[in-house]
Amino acid sequence: MQKFKTAILIIVIASINSCQFNQSVKKDLKTGAYSKGNGIGIEEILIEINGEAENRNEFVFGEEINIIFRNVNGLKSSDKKTFPGISMYIIKNKKDTVLSHPNLLKNGTDLSPLELRANFTTALPHRNNEKYELKIEIWDKKGNGKFNYELPFEIKKNNLLELKNNGVKYSNIYLWNETLKRTVSDNNISSKHQFILILNEIEGLKLTNGKVFPIFSIDLQDKNGNKLLSNPNLLSDYEKEGVNPEDLKSQLFAKLSFTNGKINNPCKLVAKLKDRNSLKEINISSELNIN
Repeated sequence: MQKFKTAILIIVIASINSCQFNQSVKKDLKTGAYSKGNGIGIEEILIEINGEAENRNEFVFGEEINIIFRNVNGLKSSDKKTFPGISMYIIKNKKDTVLSHPNLLKNGTDLSPLELRANFTTALPHRNNEKYELKIEIWDKKGNGKFNYELPFEIKKNNLLELKNNGVKYSNIYLWNETLKRTVSDNNISSKHQFILILNEIEGLKLTNGKVFPIFSIDLQDKNGNKLLSNPNLLSDYEKEGVNPEDLKSQLFAKLSFTNGKINNPCKLVAKLKDRNSLKEINISSELNIN
């Protein structure tokens, strides 16, 4: 009788160990990242920020985030290929879906070891201390294996630009690197790249006959006072007729590019948006090293 009980116990333990082999749960105490594998294993998960591996979950507005899953294993193979699926969602304040990609991979792959990536840009609302959660699922399109990854994160202000505002409403103001397709957060920039100063969802200017009358100036000069760029009003074509306020809500921008030659750093960027018919204005400034 005793031997029979022992045999049952061994079978039960073997079954439990078999289940645990196909399942894994991990939590990163620094970032709060949570992962759970069921039939699919991941050797290493990396958070890459603007091309550099960094283990943090506080992102500066506009940073490029890449979540890397290295050595994905456990997928069923067919004709020397595996068929992983990967989805990515970003949830704001536990209720609003602000990014949705239900299937980032359409075809199979013969890569081995298999590495999967999911990326997004942190150009997200942050002025009200919004809380975000990244949810990624990897699954086997030829089997039942799944792997789930969740990362809570927050967006912090980009301090590249100094803003002094008097009554103008906006959602975001930032410098965009059009060449690299990402927001600038470092004062050191390349003269070979093209940049765009972007003002999103401008509101609050005085309405006159259904129109607003903004003046948008920009000035960039080096430390010796040499002007690299200067325009007293980028909206001069609309000085008399005004602008539909809805057009300002979409996007207001100024392009910056540089010619070859020595630049005496640091350079001072100053842009101003003001209302011709009121005292409302916003001043934007930054010190840049153009290399």
